[in-house]
Amino acid sequence: MQSNPTPLNAFKRFIRTVPIWAFVLVVFAITVNSVYLYFKYQIPEDTSTYRYENGQVIYDYIEPGGEDEKAGIKSGDILLSINSVPIETWDNNNAFHAGDSVDLKLLRDHRQLDIRVKMTTLASNAPGFYWSVYFIMLFFNIAGLYILFKKPSDKTVKLFFVYLQLFSVTVNAVSLILPSLGSIFATWAFQISSLLMGPVLVHFHLIFPKPVKIYRRIKALPKLLYLIGALYFIPYAAGCYLISFNLARYYSLYLVLDRIALTWISLNFFIALAMAILQFVTARDTLTRNQVRIVIIGSFFGFITPMSYAFIYNYIESYNDYENLVMVPHGIGSMIMIACLLIAIFRYRIWDSEIFIRKALLYIGATTIITLSYLLLIYLVQQFSPGETNVTRFLILAISVIIFLVLRDTLQRLIDRLFHRESYDSATVVSNFEEKMAGIYRIEDLGSKIVQGLDEIFHFRTFMMNLKEDGMKYEIVSALGMDGLDHQKEIEINEEFEKKLARSMVFSPGELDIKPSFLEKTGGELVVPLLKEDKPYGFLMCGPKKSEKAYSMQDIRVLSLIAKRVIALFHTANLYQKDLDRQLMLERERARISQDMHDDIGAGLTKIAMLSESGAVEPLAVNGEPRTANGERMQKVAFTARDMINRLNVIVWALNPRYDNLDSLVSYARRYFGEYLENFGIRFRMEVPDEIPDIPVTPDFRRNAFYAWQEAIHNAVKHGACSEVKIEVTMNGKTMQVIITDNGKGFDQARPGSGGNGLLNMKKRAEDLGGSFEIQSEVGKGTRVEFRIPVGG
Repeated sequence: MQSNPTPLNAFKRFIRTVPIWAFVLVVFAITVNSVYLYFKYQIPEDTSTYRYENGQVIYDYIEPGGEDEKAGIKSGDILLSINSVPIETWDNNNAFHAGDSVDLKLLRDHRQLDIRVKMTTLASNAPGFYWSVYFIMLFFNIAGLYILFKKPSDKTVKLFFVYLQLFSVTVNAVSLILPSLGSIFATWAFQISSLLMGPVLVHFHLIFPKPVKIYRRIKALPKLLYLIGALYFIPYAAGCYLISFNLARYYSLYLVLDRIALTWISLNFFIALAMAILQFVTARDTLTRNQVRIVIIGSFFGFITPMSYAFIYNYIESYNDYENLVMVPHGIGSMIMIACLLIAIFRYRIWDSEIFIRKALLYIGATTIITLSYLLLIYLVQQFSPGETNVTRFLILAISVIIFLVLRDTLQRLIDRLFHRESYDSATVVSNFEEKMAGIYRIEDLGSKIVQGLDEIFHFRTFMMNLKEDGMKYEIVSALGMDGLDHQKEIEINEEFEKKLARSMVFSPGELDIKPSFLEKTGGELVVPLLKEDKPYGFLMCGPKKSEKAYSMQDIRVLSLIAKRVIALFHTANLYQKDLDRQLMLERERARISQDMHDDIGAGLTKIAMLSESGAVEPLAVNGEPRTANGERMQKVAFTARDMINRLNVIVWALNPRYDNLDSLVSYARRYFGEYLENFGIRFRMEVPDEIPDIPVTPDFRRNAFYAWQEAIHNAVKHGACSEVKIEVTMNGKTMQVIITDNGKGFDQARPGSGGNGLLNMKKRAEDLGGSFEIQSEVGKGTRVEFRIPVGG
């Protein structure tokens, strides 16, 4: 019995499934990001930019609304000293703290000015930006647990989860150079994450979607990269510790260490990209190439910022607006890469997450378009305008949003195209499928027709329909493209597979920890359970489409609906088969009874007739008197026995299923009535069409029709005193017309009761057959009886 799917049970299952190290890593990442956010409110930040000309420091750009503008500093002012220390000897050794006031001496238009400026912080300059980044990373941290919960045993998913946590730390993009244990801890976490993130990506690309040959030959390669990264962390962390307490003395050393670390990261990214390209080049099937193509596209966006950073390191280190140049494009590019990796890994596996992933892609695209548009417009305004205002910023933001709204439909189409989604009318597809299955009741035909109908919808490369036999064994009812299972009639699944089927949800074979062997041979991508009374009845194994397009949520819903219809079809077919078996059993029983009656009762009656006839022929008495009354009685017995034999023959014929067709009915009537009338010396003619349609009829039909015609001929012989009887059989579509005429004395139809019970019997039998009966007769002019009987249903 399955447990009740309450939120508490689901949470317990989540806790049991996700490994403890994953929770530890998530807590670690969230803690580091929280520390970073705290210190970004502690680190002083100067929002103005400078240029250096002829040994002078000149204000180049003043942030509108910033502390410098409020203090009265203008673009073009020359900075002479800071807190009475000449600018030529100022070493920027972190003497300031957030909120401190700084005394500046400036030169403007050959006049010296003394101005006091209050130091602001990184986060206070753009709190919305930093808090947004924090919550986005928090979402990634927690969402990573859900991803791992869906596929806890998949090594590629584990690597992706680890990368996601490391990325959330490295997106901070800066080292906290502050003499405090908290900042040192956060910086060390940032450094080790940066050094190990590249090897994790290399490891991922070596085994996704399939291990490359290099990995098979040198499985120690990822371990070697992890080891190098971990060992380099020792001097890198030591340099961070030294520079935190003495910036001026160890700054040059730290720059060298930082440059080496960045080169190491870029080298790993380059190797990872090369492995992805190698996967694409060596992939044989289109499905793998499609997955790797998405990985390469994402990797390009994710790697371009750190790899470019390695080439222009000196320029970026001297750029004041560091976060805009590194943190923003690195974060956006990495999110694009993560989204692409999610698509490549899970678009065939986590079906209930697809809608979320597509929405996430849309939101990431919106963020990217708005951010890049905003930065570009800000840059243009700075180039062609002397300054910015709050109104200018608002207008730029509004224009960026409008640009996104204009491009939204195009972006949505690109996302749909990325998922290879095909749109169609689900109701029409299911209706057409049901229409094609109508009237198919033979189980042998039904399986192949269902597979054919599904193939016309999805165009499978491989497909297999299986129905439960016993235990874990399933019969292969019908299959497509199963070269490895052509001669196999049954397959065997495992307990995990059976439990998945019992959940009644479409799933991917990739969700199984232990895959049955037949899945490897067939390349299955989807398993659609067939349940009857909440128990596994069978399943559909859907391989890749010939178009190599992925299965969509719409495909899943259609397959689920059709699966329910398939169960109903097989239920109907089983009922039909049981009814057919019963009919066959009845026919065999009828044939047995017919044979027994012919062999036993018929033989006995024939023996009685023969004995009676021999006893009725007595020799003449000596005095010449005729034979005795005993002989006459024996003759009557013989006549009665012969009559019973004839009647028995009719019953035997009616019971025999071999004669359940219209042609046999007409042929038997011709032979029987011919012999019957010949005994009375009456001429007999029967006119029938050249070809009698091959129409099956029931035993009741044959019996009622024959007895109705027999009644008409019996009346002609017994009451009509005729010398000739004629039967005409004609076919008018699906109606058989039988006319029986005689040249007897006829009768008066106006007299009540003329014809006796025979007329009533003929009328009733005709009505039982769904037809009509009509009689015409006059005294001295014979009788005409007409039957119109529908045949062929």
